[in-house]
Amino acid sequence: MSHRKHVHVIGTLLCAAALAACSSSTSPTSAGAPAPAPRTTGSSAAAASPGVSPSVAPGPGMHFLAKDTLAAALLPVSDLPAGWAAGKSGESLTGRSFCDYKQPHAPQVEASGTFRTGTGHDASIAAVGLRQYATPSDAEEVLDAMEQALQTCRKETYKGSVRTYSPVHVDKLGDRSLGVRIEGGGSTVLQQFTLDGPTLVNAGTDVTADADAHTAALLLRKQVGRYEAAAAR
Repeated sequence: MSHRKHVHVIGTLLCAAALAACSSSTSPTSAGAPAPAPRTTGSSAAAASPGVSPSVAPGPGMHFLAKDTLAAALLPVSDLPAGWAAGKSGESLTGRSFCDYKQPHAPQVEASGTFRTGTGHDASIAAVGLRQYATPSDAEEVLDAMEQALQTCRKETYKGSVRTYSPVHVDKLGDRSLGVRIEGGGSTVLQQFTLDGPTLVNAGTDVTADADAHTAALLLRKQVGRYEAAAAR
């Protein structure tokens, strides 16, 4: 993986996200056990137009957001620390999910944004993403599948590069959160995810030497707050 190339957005990041929890058709050589089959409960999220209103409420005081409203809830560059600028269109932390685990549901509406600081080989990338599912239970099952895969897959070889994965502590936000550290290909990616009603909120950083945990945590807190404010209107 090259952290300096533009790659297909994985569910944002991050969906995004590094590992924004998007599955890929490429089959890697994995050093970890295959991810367990996802649970089959809950309704499958087929691609839907922003005008479709899901039949299950997201939770007290929360609302499903149309695509333009969800996009407007993304963190603006003005909320980042000094020195960060808006990233290029299509820029992402990674292009596939770790160990290519299968997701039980696809998001109905999603939005993502990237940021960059520095230049050339010293450049760092940060990303935020929002993936809204048909129901809160669908979103929870997607996070469950990610968590289960992380418990069994700690290393894989992808396109000739060895990647290692390890869980990391994440601030308690929304309904629950989890994080993963990805090392390989000369860079370190730190991805953090929060389950918030029907939406998975993610934020991450990708740098040449070591992931900036402080920036990733700051972005996640701000993005969760901005999403919750939009969903409560």
